[in-house]
Amino acid sequence: MKKWAWLLAMAALCATAAAEKLDKVEWQVVADVTAGGDAKELAVNRAVRVVQIECTEGTVIVNTVWVREGGAKTPITVARRFNQGERQDLDLGYVRTVTGFRISDGGKGKYTILVQ
Repeated sequence: MKKWAWLLAMAALCATAAAEKLDKVEWQVVADVTAGGDAKELAVNRAVRVVQIECTEGTVIVNTVWVREGGAKTPITVARRFNQGERQDLDLGYVRTVTGFRISDGGKGKYTILVQ
């Protein structure tokens, strides 16, 4: 019985360490974007688990973020208005090798796309 308790304690410690490691991953800026006009094509070319949209100026409406993985495209509907200082995280569900984003937006503000 003691062996099982020890194994469970070790598994819990490993899970905690993995969660702390993910929390320490720093955000990387992909692009600073001005809203409005045509959809934005952003090159990424890195492993991504979470995408963050942060409004840095004015008001921005983000409709859809298309996540490109080579030839595959996955749409994420955001459909949200952001005011300066507001942000939203988009969890991709697992780490993906993202080649780019295509973002449809509106408004007259600016926003930053970050990844982790």
